[in-house]
Amino acid sequence: MEQSIVCGVDGSPDSEAALAVAATLAERFDARLVLANVVEHVPSPYATVSAIGGYPVARAPDADVHRAQVQAGARLLDKMAEQANGKTVETRVVTGFAAERLADLADEENAELIVVGSRGRGALKAAFLGSVSTSLIGVARCPVLVVPPGATEP
Repeated sequence: MEQSIVCGVDGSPDSEAALAVAATLAERFDARLVLANVVEHVPSPYATVSAIGGYPVARAPDADVHRAQVQAGARLLDKMAEQANGKTVETRVVTGFAAERLADLADEENAELIVVGSRGRGALKAAFLGSVSTSLIGVARCPVLVVPPGATEP
């Protein structure tokens, strides 16, 4: 079976650095490069509760919002695929918690490696939500390469 590398991207400068490293490794080892963007469906309390007859009622997340998030993820992946140094890439938009879904995707793609940037959320969100890269290291079933800021700068 052909080797593959999964690279998680979110459009941040750190994920662009991760993509550069992943593309170089994929070229060097003649591996498929799979770019992934995870749509984290985090429902807002205002979006999931509505009043019917004066009583709050939970409702399903808005399908249109989810569809728009997936379409935005696909556009981002198309844009970032152009930065892969001429390497042909496959793209995947998946929904769920980023670390878990990247680990699952790596399993599905029989990936030899997952490559991610060290930060993407920003310090404030990471403090409350945790770091995707840190969580990924704990759940991935293959090696994880975390690309630090500035790794691709000369």
